[in-house]
This record gives sequence, C-alpha cells and structure tokens, in this order.
Amino acid sequence: MHNDAGHVLARLMSRAGVRNVYGVAGGALGPLLRALGEQPDLHYIGTRHEAAGALMATAAYQATGVPAVCVAEQGPGTHNLMAGLGSARANNLALIAITVSGHSADSSLERGALMQLDAVAALRPLTKWNTQVRDVHRLREAFRAALRHALTGTPGPVHLDIPRDVMATVVDVPGDEPTLTTDAFQRPLPTIADPGAVGDAAALLAQARRPLLIAGGGAAGADIPFRRLVARLGAAATTTQMGTGVVASDDPAFIGHGGVVGGPAVLRAMREADVVLAVGCRFSSWLWQEGEPVVRGEPEQRLIQVDVEPSIIGRARPVSVGLVGDAAAVLDQLGDALDGLDQASERADWLASLTQEYRAHLAEFDKLADDNARVMHPAALGKALGELVPPQSLVVYDGGHTTFWSNSLTPVTGSRTRFHEAGMAQLGFGLPYANALAHLHPDRPVVHITGDGSIGFTLQELDTARRYGLRALHVVHNNEAWGVIRASQEHSGFEFGTRLEGTDYAAIARGFGCHGERVESFGELAPAFARALASPLPALLDVRVRFEPHPMFGAFGAATRRPVR
Repeated sequence: MHNDAGHVLARLMSRAGVRNVYGVAGGALGPLLRALGEQPDLHYIGTRHEAAGALMATAAYQATGVPAVCVAEQGPGTHNLMAGLGSARANNLALIAITVSGHSADSSLERGALMQLDAVAALRPLTKWNTQVRDVHRLREAFRAALRHALTGTPGPVHLDIPRDVMATVVDVPGDEPTLTTDAFQRPLPTIADPGAVGDAAALLAQARRPLLIAGGGAAGADIPFRRLVARLGAAATTTQMGTGVVASDDPAFIGHGGVVGGPAVLRAMREADVVLAVGCRFSSWLWQEGEPVVRGEPEQRLIQVDVEPSIIGRARPVSVGLVGDAAAVLDQLGDALDGLDQASERADWLASLTQEYRAHLAEFDKLADDNARVMHPAALGKALGELVPPQSLVVYDGGHTTFWSNSLTPVTGSRTRFHEAGMAQLGFGLPYANALAHLHPDRPVVHITGDGSIGFTLQELDTARRYGLRALHVVHNNEAWGVIRASQEHSGFEFGTRLEGTDYAAIARGFGCHGERVESFGELAPAFARALASPLPALLDVRVRFEPHPMFGAFGAATRRPVR
C-alpha cells in the first residue's frame, strides 16, 4: 500500500464522506492524483481551468450539503483558484481547496524558484481558514481542522497547502489507520435555540398583523418547516436568491423572490411588515434600497433573526429576538411554541393585497412576452424557458441582467434546485456549476441559462462536459453586447468597449464535440430546446435576443445607490 501524503489525503477524504474532486492535473500533484485513481469511491473530474474546479466544488456543496475538494498545482494553478474561492466565500458555501507549493527548501520568495508563490497568504482573504502543512505527520490533524472550520457556524471554503516534498513523503502508518474514524469529521449535530428566546419570538409572531417570513440561503433544505410556519401564521413569504425554492413559486403566500428584483410586492412587504422573521438571511444588497436594508428592525419593526452563526444576528439591522441555531430545528421549535397562543386575526387582507400586486407584476411580463418584433424580447425567451424546462430540472442562472428574467419567469418547487451566484455575482460561474450538477445528478435535466458575455469566461468547460459526458443544456441570451454596461453608457451619452457581435456560440459548442444550434426566432425555440434536451451530448442553444430593461431594473440600481445627505 502506498503511504505517501497523497494517498493519506485520499483516504482522509474517503473516511470523511467526501466523494468528488475537481481540478487540473499538475506534476507536483502526482502522488494525490495517483491516489485518487486508486480510491474507487472518489470521483475526479479534470477541468480546463482551476477556477472551474473550485466552482464545481462550490456547486456540489450548494446542491448536496456535502463538501467537495478542488485541487491546484503550485504557482499559476493556485492563482487560478481565486475566482472560484471568492465565489464560495461570498456565498457562504463550503469546499476544501488543496494546493501544492514549491519544495520546502525553496520557500523563500527571493530565491527566484519557478512558480514560487506564498499560497497561504494569497488565498487567505478568500477562505474561511487556511494553513500550510509542513510535516506529513500533521496531515490528519490539518484535514480534520479544515473540515471543522468549513462546516461549523457559517459554512465556507478552507485551504490546505502542501509543499511538493511533503506531498511525496512516505508515512509509516498502518494501512487500515484504525484511529481514523468518520466521527472525527462529521458536521456538528443541528443546534436548537434558547427556549426562552423561542418563546419571546413566538409571542411576537402570534400577535403580528402583517407578518413576513424571509428565507435566506441558510434555510435551504428547511422547506417543510418553513412552509408549515408560513401557513400557520397566514404570513407573506419570500426568499433571497440563495434561498430560492424554500417557498414554492405557486404557494398561495408567495409574493416573489430574489430580493428587490422579485417585484414590487417584495419591497412593499419589507416596508409594511410589523414582524419580520428572517431565517438564514444576512440582508445583503439584494434586499437594499438607497444603500441599506429595506427591513428596518427595531424600533420601527419587530425583527426575529435565525442563524447558525451568532455574529450574523443583528449585524445588518437591530433585532427584537435573536435565535442561534439550525434553521430546520429552530423553525420546528417556533411551531411548537405557537401551540396554545392566541393569534391575531387581521392578516388575510394584507396578504391578499400583496399576492394581488405580485400577480399584476407577472401580468406585466405576459405583455412583454407578447412582443412580436423580429429580434426576440428577453421576456419572451424567459417565459418560454419557464414553460419548457422539465419540472424536475436543476436550473442555473448566470449573466448579469439575464438572471433577472430567469428569476422572475422560471417556476420553482423546492430549494437546492435553482442556483444563483448572489454574493460575488461572478459572471461565468454557470457553466462549471451546470457541469457539477450534471455530474452529481445524471438522472435529472440540468439547464443553464446565461448571457453571451458571461459564457465567454468559462466556455472552455464545454470540453470538460464532453469528455466526462456531463449532459447539461446551456441556453445563451445573445444580445451581442455587455448589455447592462452598454445601457448605462448610452444613458451617459456614449458607448465604448461593449460590443460582442459576430460570435457563433453554437459552432463553438460543436467544435468541442457538443450539440449546438442557433435560434434566430421565437418559433424555432421549442423544437430546438426539445432536440437539445434529447441529445446524448452536452448541448448549447445560441438564442438571439435584444436588450430590454427588466421591470425591476430601477429597484436593483437603487439598491446600492447612496442618497445625497
């Protein structure tokens, strides 16, 4: 049995329940790559760029709640991880990054060694925790610490850097490693909140006349207890982009999702609610107007905030009650605490007015989608895709403005089925995300809706999709421009550097060995979608659309606009 550090790492991953590893092959990674090939329960996918490997690992955690690993060679390989790690960090998603640095004897940057980089310093701002393992005998301890940091409290990416000589060092340990147990790496059990605080929160909810429940990314997976509480309270319900699906889009209490781009009813509910229950929600700028959260908190509103990380509670707005604990467990506690409490009865009219406003907002999209101009309106494409996507699909929303149409017009029934990049808003994340989802769920349709600018960042990962048979369908809103940037420039009376015309993305997809079609008119869309979905290959539809501002574009612009004092 091989007992170099690479093989020890592979066995650590296996014992910890990690199953998926993504990255680019590199010479100094040799011992680890060999070990991955010999470990039958570990699945490796070789990407064409290290950032794509980190993004695939990020997607794996968001979709499953189980961390994956991304790997990178020393120097430029480590540099390339930064985009993916930044996305994971900004969205509070766990992964384990493993990099290899130069030989320990060449650790001084002044020596001029090839590909020399202080990897720990370089990646520290983009990770929740990181360290360099200089002694192979500390590898188990370091791996255990990495998983604990990744999964305790707010999840996040962690990083282990291993010098190439340490990676190749042979360890004298028993082959079965009896001291290594899965229990050492498991995530802590769900935590419940303080019962007294739960009672205080339940009392506020019981007497609320205009209750609003907001599900953030931390509530993903807690769909059933969240919906049960919504129904019990007769409350209005919305979700952030990262919490999309915790409330189904056909729920009678649903008033839109995705923050301010979800529609005017979301904005009004945040302003008018007398009690707000926010679960796993940090009140990011998607919930802002004029540079601050629309929800005001104390003393104007009663705000109950639930989060597994204590430091999040009260950070954005002053709270009435803070509940530290696991989302599902605390929601169950609240449900139990409401038993026997008299509840306010004057709620139905407020909720009805919000749902009526939301339906009027959807009717506006229907009018936009009826546009018969030669070049397709994005609302027409968005609405059609919402009808064409199979119900059991996993859908990734990429692109700047493109995501707004997808968010508004694609139905959703459950969490961890719709994927935004809300924290960093990194363009190009969608193709690696879709590849990861197709890898994890080969039995489910995966649809990636993106823009022509966005897909250019990671287009090479179509090659990864073809080599590994990752059958996602990529639909490109092609308006031949950096649309939002061009609109902003034209508003200021100029245009510079925003043109993207002349590229045939379908031909590029075919060049990578994928199925590719151009769609020039609305009538061509449904047949092309059916062919692409049925293809045994990864598929791409290059759909010609024009740029039109989304109805909530102004509200989005106002989110980070600072008022003149």
